[in-house]
Formats: sequence, structure tokens, C-alpha cells
Amino acid sequence: MTAVGDRELWCPLESSVHPMLTRIEADSMAWLDAHHVLPPHRRAEFRSGAPAALGSYTYPRGTREGTQLATDFITWLFAFDDLYCDANRIGSDPVEFSSIIGDLVHVLESPADNPVVPVARALRDLNGRVAAMGSPVQRRRWADDTEKYLLTKLWEAGRRQAGSLPPLNSYVHLRRLGGANVACLMLTDISLGREVPAEVMCGDRMTGLVKAAADLADLDNDLLSYARESGPGEEFPINGITAAALHGTPDIAAASALVLELRDSRMRTLVAESEGFAQFPDTPAADFSRGVCEWVSGHIAWIMKSGRYSRLPFGAQE
Repeated sequence: MTAVGDRELWCPLESSVHPMLTRIEADSMAWLDAHHVLPPHRRAEFRSGAPAALGSYTYPRGTREGTQLATDFITWLFAFDDLYCDANRIGSDPVEFSSIIGDLVHVLESPADNPVVPVARALRDLNGRVAAMGSPVQRRRWADDTEKYLLTKLWEAGRRQAGSLPPLNSYVHLRRLGGANVACLMLTDISLGREVPAEVMCGDRMTGLVKAAADLADLDNDLLSYARESGPGEEFPINGITAAALHGTPDIAAASALVLELRDSRMRTLVAESEGFAQFPDTPAADFSRGVCEWVSGHIAWIMKSGRYSRLPFGAQE
């Protein structure tokens, strides 16, 4: 169990860490710096949250090269988010934001072109490495989910500007797209070196497993970041607690409890779906399912160590 204010994040899954965490983390930060994604004056603060350690928690059985690729993508996501999304005026202006989003989508659709913006050059490098390590199908699904992430960030910018969100049951679907966690999960079988057949990956059971895992990471993030995102001087928070509070819950405590209840239901779905795949232990699907569960438990273990998140005061009132 992991504490959230006076509540706990329920997690019945075992977690572990890649044995080369220290080297992978250092190499990921060196990769980001080599692409000049972050200006020098922002690098120390960025490193303090240990974003480049997350990959070793979420891909603990991956090959050295596969876990490095996944880690670099996660580090890129955090850097992009810090530069253009959270606490940034660009991320509150859909018109201005659409320019950089267009540049990044262009990189994934026309990787032969050489982008100018550092964050786009780094994404181009990632795209090439995914193509080199994975099959065309694996690269396409990762690119498609990354594009969904980027385009949903425009939706977030519009909602932030408007100061409104849909009800929680609608919000969670857009949050899943905008959290980039599905794109991260699409690197699981690449990191393990065992491709899941397309007909299995696109099946209802595997889709349900991946959605549950992504929702867990998104809702845990919402629960643990709401206090910071809703603090003095912060902009309108794109958060499940905000969505619940805007549509019927009497106060923030009740909204938080509703999000936690939804989060726990997604954990039950994840466990049930993974048990089905575990019945055939020697298959790529079972290995992927195990990797997804490790990804979820590793995310929870890391998120509580990172300085990027806060405890949630469930007793707080609006």
C-alpha cells in the first residue's frame, strides 16, 4: 500500500527495479542534454524530480537497449511537459501551442525531414530507434499513440483556457490519450524483445489490460498532483478531481474519494485481465501482460519517491 493523505493506493502487484538503473538514468539525462532540449538553467530542477529513473522502475526486465529507449522516451515526455504544458503560457494558448504540436506530429509522419526545434530533433531520434528495434507494426502503434498524446494536449490547452472539463467518466478517456501512458506501454514488448502478435494486441482482452494500466497511472498522477496543480498562482488544473468537483460532488474531499474509487476499480480490472494471460505463461502475450503489471507497480513505487508529487489532503474542503 502507498499512502495518499489519510488514504492508500491499493497495489497487490510486486515491483522491482532494473539492475542498471544508475547507468540508464545517467545516460538518459546525457541524451537529453546532447539534444539541447532543456535550457541549462532548467536542468538542475528537472533532474531533482528523477524523471530518468522512472524507466528502470517500469521496465525492470527489459534489455539494456530496450529499457534505455523506453527511459529516454519517458524523459522526453517529462521535458516536453515541463517546457510546453504545465505552468507554461504556451500550454494555455491552443493557437500558439498548435505550432509546436504540428512540428512534432510532422516528425513522426515524415521522419526523413530534419526538424529545427530541439524537442522535435530528440523525438526524431526516438522514432528512428523505435523503428530500428521494433517491427513496422510496433513502430506504427507507438507513433500513433504518441500522436494521440500530442493532439490531446491541444484539447487540454483548450479546456485550460475555457476553465472547464467534462464529467469524470468522459474525462478519463481523454486523459488516457493525453497521459502518453499507452504510448509508453507500447514499448513494453520492444523492451522485452518479444513482439505480441497484432491480432492479440488488438483484441478486447489486451486492449482492456492496456487501458486499465494507463488509467491507473493517470489517476494516480491526478490524485498525487492535485494539491500542487490547484495551489495559489496555478492555472486551471486538468485533473480528474477537478472534473468530479465540477459535476456533482459536494467538495474536494468527495471528488478525491470518487477518483480513488474509480482508480481502484481499474486495478481490479488489471489484475483480472492479467490472470487470464498468465494461464499461458510461455507466450509473448503473457510476457507482455506481466510487463504491463510491472509497469503499473513500478510507476507507483517511483511516483512516491519522486519530488514532483504531493500528498493529497482528503479532508480538505473547497
